Amino acid sequence: MISSTSGITLITGALGSIGKATAQKFSAEGRSLFLVDRDPVELEKFCATLNHATCRAMDATDTKSVAMLFDDIGNHLEYVVLAVGIEGEIEDFSLSSDEIFQNVMNVNVMSVWLGLKHALRILGSKKSGSIAVLASISGTIAAPKMASYCASKHAVMGLVRTAAREYGDRNIRVNAVCPGPVDSAMMDRIDANLQERYPERLKGNTNAKASIPLRRYTTPDEIADSLSFLCSPASSFITGTAFMVDGGITCR
Repeated sequence: MISSTSGITLITGALGSIGKATAQKFSAEGRSLFLVDRDPVELEKFCATLNHATCRAMDATDTKSVAMLFDDIGNHLEYVVLAVGIEGEIEDFSLSSDEIFQNVMNVNVMSVWLGLKHALRILGSKKSGSIAVLASISGTIAAPKMASYCASKHAVMGLVRTAAREYGDRNIRVNAVCPGPVDSAMMDRIDANLQERYPERLKGNTNAKASIPLRRYTTPDEIADSLSFLCSPASSFITGTAFMVDGGITCR
């Protein structure tokens, strides 16, 4: 079991752009952290840069590993951020790979399914806590050429809303942060693939910034700010939401 004098915030996908920014912000806020990602070497290095942080290298889609993780944290658990995710392929729907679809659904949905399931098990018994899931605007609108990713994020939104309704009477809040395009390596890959293979999707631009009313991508730090808000008493009456951080792109 974990020994801690304060509640623990668990962050999965801690080595991603948003996961790192969130861990750094939460650490600066004085929170006790438990970080999870797959690369043991990089995770240990990153964890060593933070105060009050513990880490474990594991696969967030592995049923036994996730159950053991939550058992080990136990009633010290207070907040959970589920930030595992991959973009999959950039491809026409009819040409998309069945294998890639299955992998995207496994990573993006199974990691949330298991994280929610076991977080609710622990927090439900305490009747307190908040869970924030990293979703996407693609969980609320269409994403042409990204059918697998879009399907996975719609599934994530269904899990978030169902968990929020089911566990509201136990004082558990469950929300999704839905970023628009984020200034990150993932978005760089998406833009490069679209520009090379489907330039009409970008309407002659090298990236998607022109489609955003604020004319820029959001930053990982801005997403971390939203996750911090949802994992705090300041959002005490907010649950079941798709918390949009998209620069106005979905205002249509």
